[in-house]
Amino acid sequence: MERLHRRIAHAKWETYAMAPETKKISYGDEWIYAPDAVMMCPLFNNGAESPMANLASDEVLEAMQNFAPDGDMPTCEFRMWWKHLPDFRIVTRFDCAAADWGFAVRDTYAGTLADGTVLELHEWDYAWTNEEGHITRWDWFVDSPEWYPFVELIGLDPNGLTYQAYTVNFLREGSISR
Repeated sequence: MERLHRRIAHAKWETYAMAPETKKISYGDEWIYAPDAVMMCPLFNNGAESPMANLASDEVLEAMQNFAPDGDMPTCEFRMWWKHLPDFRIVTRFDCAAADWGFAVRDTYAGTLADGTVLELHEWDYAWTNEEGHITRWDWFVDSPEWYPFVELIGLDPNGLTYQAYTVNFLREGSISR
């Protein structure tokens, strides 16, 4: 299982590290969520864990239909960031601790604003899997003082931000139709 977990983590790292060149975000075929998977980040949904199935609200589903009919939500998110930070990507080497339960990774994302200011965001991800290697829980953490300028850059208020509001925003702003 550790080898699988390392491959899953590396696929996520690689897609974000190479994003400006590939213009595509894909975690690969082995990144699979279990039906009961949950996600948690303290800066979304007031820190409450959210079943992944609940993230598909009516508003998110409508935005997907309008702005990502092919289902490619991750690329929309990065196209949103590229409008402000054309070179936005992971800038650190692959740093993963894989175990039988899942994996932990540490990444730094960075991008340059038009005025030359570089914004950095440190992220820590912890993903647990079931016996099939499907992700059952994904907790991720970012430094609040680093995150707030990113959120403000895209016109959102970091206070009380939900996954759904963030998702609708990146679908709208990162759509190829805009």
